[in-house]
Amino acid sequence: MKKGLILALALGVATVMFSGCSTSMPSRTSASAMQDYEARPPIETSLFPSDQAVLGDLAVKQILSSQLELPAKGKLAILKFPDAGGWGVRAFGGDYWRNEEYLKFQQGQVEMVSGALLKSEQIAEVIPMPSLMTPKSMSIPVLREAAVRMQADLLLVFRISSDTYSQYRLFAKDKVKAYSTCEFVLLDVRTGLVPFTRVISRERMAVKQPAELNVSETMRRAEQESASEALRAGAENLVGFVKSAPKRRE
Repeated sequence: MKKGLILALALGVATVMFSGCSTSMPSRTSASAMQDYEARPPIETSLFPSDQAVLGDLAVKQILSSQLELPAKGKLAILKFPDAGGWGVRAFGGDYWRNEEYLKFQQGQVEMVSGALLKSEQIAEVIPMPSLMTPKSMSIPVLREAAVRMQADLLLVFRISSDTYSQYRLFAKDKVKAYSTCEFVLLDVRTGLVPFTRVISRERMAVKQPAELNVSETMRRAEQESASEALRAGAENLVGFVKSAPKRRE
């Protein structure tokens, strides 16, 4: 009995000692860590060799400390990037690139954006970039070179991605909801800079109409309507940006 009592007391003392040691150890607070970080000298250049191979520190410094000016009355080339998410396959079938309705819809998108941009006093001309000038592996340098060959001051690249969700009801018409996202990228051809980007999403609810043979046609209509709304909003944003941006003195 005495041995058990002595063992219990010894364990208790050891526990107190260890707990006391653990609590007496100094802890690093977030405030002190912040003070140490603020005391460090600032870094103004990249220390990674791979970064220098792509863009030197002097160029980065000049780009970030300079003001980009757009032409007062510029020529803009426009390119519709291939659809994302397989929208053409889903809406028009596997041979969508040969579908007349699909081709007209694609052309309508380009004309919609072009018409909105031509309303701006800063855009003198909008010209579509032919697909023959754009290889499969497109990149900013390649697209810039193509725009230079067309003597365009600006290049607008946009892309549409869409998806639909259907809701079937026993005693009601089928409903579908479409989500479309429009991506806008504006390239200043002279400097190679991208002064404007936008990602705009719009949704559209549609109910199957008697003239539509199946819900797939309803989905197609909903996607087209939501895509048009996203494109229109993106074009309006771009027109506002071009209007307010600093202009070059020609």
